[in-house]
Amino acid sequence: MRISTYPVSDSRVWMVACLALALVKLWLLSPQEVIARSAPHDDTLFVGLALNILQGEWLGAYNQFTLMKGSGYPLFIALSNLLGLPLILSQELLYLGSCFLFTWGVRLMGASTILACISFALLAFNPFTYNFFPNVYPFRFGIYPAVSLMIFALAQIVLVRASHARRHWPLTFLLGLLLGWFWNIRGEAIWIAPVLGVFLLFYWYVTSRPEHSKGSRHVLISVTATAVLVWTGVFLVNTAISAKNYQTYGVYTTNEMTSPAFKSAYGGLLRIKTVRWERAIPVNEEARSAAYQISPAFRQLQHYFENGRGAATWMKGFPDYPAAYFPWAFRDGLYTIGLFRNAGETHAFLEQIGREIDEGCDSGRVECRPRYSNLAPSWHSEWNVLAAEIFFQTISKMVKFQGFVGNGPRLGSMDDDKLVTNYKYVTQSPVRPQSHELLRRVPDFHKQRIHERRIVFHKILWIYRHIPQVAFVFGLMILFARAWQIVRGAPLSVSDGMSLGLLAGISSYAAILTVVQVTSYSEIGRQLNTTYPIVLAFIISCTMSFSALRPDRNRQTQQAAGGSG
Repeated sequence: MRISTYPVSDSRVWMVACLALALVKLWLLSPQEVIARSAPHDDTLFVGLALNILQGEWLGAYNQFTLMKGSGYPLFIALSNLLGLPLILSQELLYLGSCFLFTWGVRLMGASTILACISFALLAFNPFTYNFFPNVYPFRFGIYPAVSLMIFALAQIVLVRASHARRHWPLTFLLGLLLGWFWNIRGEAIWIAPVLGVFLLFYWYVTSRPEHSKGSRHVLISVTATAVLVWTGVFLVNTAISAKNYQTYGVYTTNEMTSPAFKSAYGGLLRIKTVRWERAIPVNEEARSAAYQISPAFRQLQHYFENGRGAATWMKGFPDYPAAYFPWAFRDGLYTIGLFRNAGETHAFLEQIGREIDEGCDSGRVECRPRYSNLAPSWHSEWNVLAAEIFFQTISKMVKFQGFVGNGPRLGSMDDDKLVTNYKYVTQSPVRPQSHELLRRVPDFHKQRIHERRIVFHKILWIYRHIPQVAFVFGLMILFARAWQIVRGAPLSVSDGMSLGLLAGISSYAAILTVVQVTSYSEIGRQLNTTYPIVLAFIISCTMSFSALRPDRNRQTQQAAGGSG
């Protein structure tokens, strides 16, 4: 089996076609504007962190916000600013680059010029890129789907090159670095682990093929080297960020939510058993009362949680602290009692809370679960049936491209000149007027531009909400048919491996979102953005596998494989 080669003219055709499609996409997105708002735990946080980076202050002065989320997205915003690119443009260029990279991998697997162009168009016009939340607001989902797709694209190219005994070690190391960055964008990155497992298994398969294998020892060395290179890339990125945080704040961590100190305190609270419990309320009043009794350190937060700022701010409209808000309320409470001025002191206090709760649990003063180090609320067996229902509902939403919010032109930025100035400077993007009054003064021609493009996007969205779900089912049928062929002796192809890896990614991310919905949120929306390009990539990979279903194609593949050296 050889890497497909094409005449120069043929290669130019699909590359020029991809470039033309990319320009059309950029033209459609050209009227987009950033909305400046006060959201200290979301976009305002990322803009502020990026501003600190640009001013040479790393993430800025230490407080309850500084290390609460990964630095991957603020670093991207800062880099975009340094390159002189508007944030909206740089995010779209990153996504289009990941689309091209995946299409290149498909091309290396033997896709025709037409299929390559269709594949790129299908990925490029994915409607998440003009969805409301990841674009008009500087959210992490503005880059997370692109980076996720790029991981699959690089893995695909590595597998193609490895299957043909071509040099791939630099790309493997680059994959590791990309995974390290990916790990520092959002907290649920663990969903990629099953994908890496499938990737390594298939890498072992392609390197152990008789036409490439130099013995089991060589295969073992190759697989180990691949795993080590990927791990090294991840390690270097995390080490660099942790070392910078240690140098600046005195704590060695990428972000405090995953630090041992925070896990100790928060995990201690989550392990306390209560008579009453309900969904999305992980640390209810009963659990907090028990914690006050056994932890003098946590008792300092009693007024904040029960009668003070915490109850007035974070519990407004809820019977108790929701799971989505409690970690932020906890950090805010620590700040109100004088912490989060010094990282070392704060982490020591968090460890004290965890230690005191553990001692109270171990002594039997309160009934507790086993030691808990996960940030997700504890699971109840009563949720099993509900979880199964939500899992399949989530898969359905993924393939139906649900969860979009339109970019309404009447929404304006806050009337805060300093905030708007910061957004303009950091994002290098046009910022919407600050009030509805100003919005009425937007020139008619600009309104018309937005209106015309919204009509186009509405038509595109209709296509994506109807066709991919049919194509997804068809892709599953192709996988089952290929599995039957493989059981009967047909060789695996790289497209088979990619299809399985992409399906593993869809399933694992759906599982993560299921846990989130059962334990923390009643509904998800923007989180689905990550999966849309993966669903499309799965359809494309299954299309590549479809050609292997033809017996004549299988014979040709085997003959080619036998003739390659």
